[in-house]
Amino acid sequence: MPWATALRIPGLWHVAAIGACYVYALGFFQAWLQTYLVKGRGFTELALALSSLTYVVGATANGLGGIVGDWAVRRHGLRSARRSLGVAGLSAAALFLTAAIFAPNGNLALVFLSFAYGGILIQQPTLCALCLDIGRKNAGAVFGFMNTAANVASAVSSVVFGYMVGYFGNYNTPFIPMVALLSLGALLWLRVDPTRELLPEALPDESLAALASLVPIGESARADGV
Repeated sequence: MPWATALRIPGLWHVAAIGACYVYALGFFQAWLQTYLVKGRGFTELALALSSLTYVVGATANGLGGIVGDWAVRRHGLRSARRSLGVAGLSAAALFLTAAIFAPNGNLALVFLSFAYGGILIQQPTLCALCLDIGRKNAGAVFGFMNTAANVASAVSSVVFGYMVGYFGNYNTPFIPMVALLSLGALLWLRVDPTRELLPEALPDESLAALASLVPIGESARADGV
């Protein structure tokens, strides 16, 4: 991976930013969901068993995202399919997370949070596939770069959530930056182009020779100035 060149390509940063935006919100579900339900929504420890439904929804959405993503590519083409699923998933997650803030009771908040989690994870396979689309022979490096940004965001999220709860005195305020970042991630999906390789591979000599043999003699002569 020629990093000096790659780091100057906006497409690489767009992919990393999408990962950071959605994993910032994902960090809540990994670190704070149960604490939020108990201290912010009055769940008992016994009722916390219901929170497992959130992860069932997420796992289902994650598998469905891969299947739907492949179908959409065959039906609508690579660019449209990748962008549509990414925008739809993160937009839905932002809307459901907003609904959770204003939910009148804990059970309804959990339902909205589950759908938000599903929205996040239904687009995740598409982002992984995007790393392959634009990375090609450097797909591992592209995915690693994106995943590093995502995990940094998750670490920041787990700390910021606690500090915001302590500063503002409630468990809903930390959702605001999550909604903002999910919305930003949805917008960034419109900037990516899975049909454009970040670092186009040069054609080997034998391929160039094969292409030259396909050029009509007359056109070849005119190209040589004859």
